[in-house]
This record gives sequence, C-alpha cells and structure tokens, in this order.
Amino acid sequence: MKRLWPNLPAYLQIMALWPQFAFAYRTNLVFTMLGILLKVYLLKVIWTAVYAGRSITDGVELSELIAFITLAQLQTWIMFPRIADYIQERVHDGKIALDLARPVPFLGQLLAHQVGATAAYLPFVLLAVPLAFLVGGFVPPASLATGFLYLLSLGLGYLVATLMGMLLGLISFWTLQTWGVISIYDYANQFFTGALVPLWFFPAWLRQIANLLPFQAQAFIPLSIYLGQVPEHALLATLGIQVGWVALLFALAWVVWQRAMRRVVIQGG
Repeated sequence: MKRLWPNLPAYLQIMALWPQFAFAYRTNLVFTMLGILLKVYLLKVIWTAVYAGRSITDGVELSELIAFITLAQLQTWIMFPRIADYIQERVHDGKIALDLARPVPFLGQLLAHQVGATAAYLPFVLLAVPLAFLVGGFVPPASLATGFLYLLSLGLGYLVATLMGMLLGLISFWTLQTWGVISIYDYANQFFTGALVPLWFFPAWLRQIANLLPFQAQAFIPLSIYLGQVPEHALLATLGIQVGWVALLFALAWVVWQRAMRRVVIQGG
C-alpha cells in the first residue's frame, strides 16, 4: 500500500490509454457485442427447447436460467483477462524491456492495464445490456442483500480472472507465443464458468472437477448468489472459495514472475 500512492499517477496514465484504444477500434467492439447478443439469443433458444415447455427443471426456473446465461456472457466478456495478450505481444516485440525499466512494479502495471481495459469497454457493455435482456432474459437479484453480496463476489471473480490473465501472459517468457494457450483458456472458461451450461446441470463427476478449478469463481459463484441459489448458511463459505483462489493465484503469479525475471529473452527490438 505504501508503494501504491506514489505510483498512482503512473497507474492512472496507463489506465487512460485504454479508452483511446477502445475508441480507435469502436467498430470492432460493436461487432463483438453483436456477436455476444447473438450467442445469448441462440443459447436462449437452445435452453428453451431443452426445457420442452416446462417452467422448472431440477429446481431451476427457465427464466432464471436464461437470466443466468445472459449475465454470464456479459460478465465473462468484460472480465476477460486482456493482459494475457498484452504480455505476450510485449515479450514477442521486445518492448517488455521498456516495461521492466519503468520505475513502477511490472505486476502493478498489468493490473492497471486490466482495470483500464475494463473501464474502457464497460460503456459498450452497458449500451448492450438492454438488448441483451431483450434477446435473452433478466430477473432482479433475489434480495437487496444478495445484490450487494453479488457485487462483492463479482469483484473477487474479477481478481481471479485478472490473476489468471497474468499467469497466462507470463507463460510467454518461456514460449514467446501464447495464443493457443489463451484460446484453450477461453474455451475452458466459457464451459467451467457455467456461461454455456450452468454447473447445476453438470453430472456429479464433472461437477467435482469444476469445483477443483478456479473458473467457477469468475461467473458461476457470483451469479448463483445473485439468483439466490446459494443457501444463506453457505454464503460465507462460498465467498471464502473465491478469496482462497485469489490468494492462491496471487502467490502463484508472484512465484512465476520471479522465475520469469531470470529468463527474460528479448526478441525483436
């Protein structure tokens, strides 16, 4: 914390770069949002067919399921760890040397980049929200209290996604390219966060695997709290899972970063 305040102006400048980038590529972002809306609509059609006229299955109402998927798709996109691409591009181009030479910690720079990207893309998501609810679905939080807990859980999920992005990006210090790894992450993230099939419907053996992975902390847990699917007596334990993943991933990212510093290879220039 003592190093945060002196470096805050530098972090704010890093964050300020992303709105310029988002505005420069605004057409691409608009088409990306249209793609997400199409995915939401197709998932709604599929799940409506799966329910086959029933309003509830395994204790989950169709309206809640569609709202879950709608919010999950928006969440996973806005929380996607864009710093993973950023790191590998900087390593590949040799510009990582400039980042390392700056007087602010590199991991702090990465966090500023991620927050800046999220803040820059958030207006596009907010503009798409009404359309997403129209083609998908929406239900309010189960209660005011769960709404606040959802925001807390969402923040923890964001930290998990950011730390995952750091780890993915740091792999480039060994491989130079991480596009394949990031693609695998994206597919696994969509599946194990429940953005395609909520974890409620996973078979027992697959649910056990999902419980051992950090993906559920990004979307499934926050949205389960939002919809009131987490019993009141289990709320603290559920949030504890997210806190545990934040601590574990932070420690892992720090260890990997320390090793990466011994292995800096500059390609390009």
